[in-house]
Amino acid sequence: DKRANLFTEISGGTSTQLLQRDIKQAIDDPKVDSILLDIDSPGRAVDGTKELADFIVASRGQKPIIAFANGLMASAAYWIGSAADRVMANDTAIVGSIGVALTHYDRSEQDAKLGVKRTMIYAGKYKWIASDEKPLSEEGQEYLQGIVDEYYSIFVKAVADNRGADVEQVLEQMADGREFIGKQALKAGLVDDIAHFETALAMTREKGRFMN
Repeated sequence: DKRANLFTEISGGTSTQLLQRDIKQAIDDPKVDSILLDIDSPGRAVDGTKELADFIVASRGQKPIIAFANGLMASAAYWIGSAADRVMANDTAIVGSIGVALTHYDRSEQDAKLGVKRTMIYAGKYKWIASDEKPLSEEGQEYLQGIVDEYYSIFVKAVADNRGADVEQVLEQMADGREFIGKQALKAGLVDDIAHFETALAMTREKGRFMN
């Protein structure tokens, strides 16, 4: 999540804002030789994801950055992880789920049962074309599909750029929404190595020493 800062304090999750801040601090800190992103996340939110991933890509070359799928690196979390210099995963990690989903809720029957009648007042043809007080129209579905398709194309292009692959390769092997386990992710090109966390940590330290 972009601003899940309270959630961080409660359960150890993190927001993209805090993660970007922490990565920048590590890059600027002369005592830090390299960075390991320990990722265990289903992803979810789009907002903030591209900004963080772009920041990681722009930081390449300053210090080694390795991403490790420690259980789950899916959807937006994979977008972020793919931005690292190298992506690693344990052999049971779930990686991928490259795709975009959007839900439309039709609350018209619920409103009818409750005796609620909503009158939508708006300006602009598409402002309420997919609102929840009525069933989704064909035109409304086409509009929402266009939004999903646009986000999907941005996501796929980013993964292709981050992984040094062609868009066609990403579409054929990685980006049909599937989740890949361990060596499946390696075969598909989503990760570079299958290893335990301790190995990923050791490699990160070694790369940092080698650069310095």
